[in-house]
Amino acid sequence: MRYLIVIGLLGLSACSLLSRDPRSGYANEEDAGGPAPDIYQQKRLQVESEAKEELGLGSRPLSDDERSGVEARLHLKRLEANLNTKREKKQYYNVRSGLRSDRERIYFLSLPTFEARERWAQSRGLGNQDEVYSDEVAKIIDSNDISLGMSQKAVSQSWGDPDAVETAGNPIFGYERWKYNRYISGNEGYHKELRVVYFEGGRVVGWERP
Repeated sequence: MRYLIVIGLLGLSACSLLSRDPRSGYANEEDAGGPAPDIYQQKRLQVESEAKEELGLGSRPLSDDERSGVEARLHLKRLEANLNTKREKKQYYNVRSGLRSDRERIYFLSLPTFEARERWAQSRGLGNQDEVYSDEVAKIIDSNDISLGMSQKAVSQSWGDPDAVETAGNPIFGYERWKYNRYISGNEGYHKELRVVYFEGGRVVGWERP
C-alpha cells in the first residue's frame, strides 16, 4: 500500500511540472496569450475600406443601397483576382469600360467559360475590340491610373471621356491635350481638381495637375 501511495504522489508531481507547447493542440487560449488575430477579417476590412474610397463613400455610416454597392465591389474584386490566364485578363479588360456597372461586370465574369463570355460580349457589340492590353496596362486601368505610353483608348477606359480636348500643330503628329475636372474629397469638403493629359501620336507623353 505504501508503494502505491508513493507512485501516486510521483505521478501528480510529474503532471504539475508538465508544460504545454503553444503549437500543440492542447494549449488553451490563456496559455497562448489569447486568441490569434483573424488575418482574414483584417484583410477584408482593408479591402472594404478601399472599396468605399473608390466609390466615394468615405468612412461615414452607409445606407442599405450604399452597403449593397460596397458588397458588389468586393465581389467584383474577388472575381477579377481569380482571372488566372492572360487570355482571360485580356478578354475582360478589353470590354471592361463597355460594361456599365459593377453588377454587369460581375455577371460577365460569372459566365462559366471564355467562349460564353465572348458570345455575350459580341451580342452587345462589345466584341472585336481593336486594342488588346498587356497585363501591366490592364492593372493600371483597373486601379484607375495612367502611365507614360498608354493609348488614348486605355486612358478613356481608366479615367473616362475627357471634359475637353485641345489639339495643336499638324494633326499628323497627334498632339492633343485632354482635360478632366474631378471633385476630390478634402478636409474642407469637396473641391474641383483639374487634370491634364498630353498625347503625342495617340500615346501619353505627360500629365499635370495645375
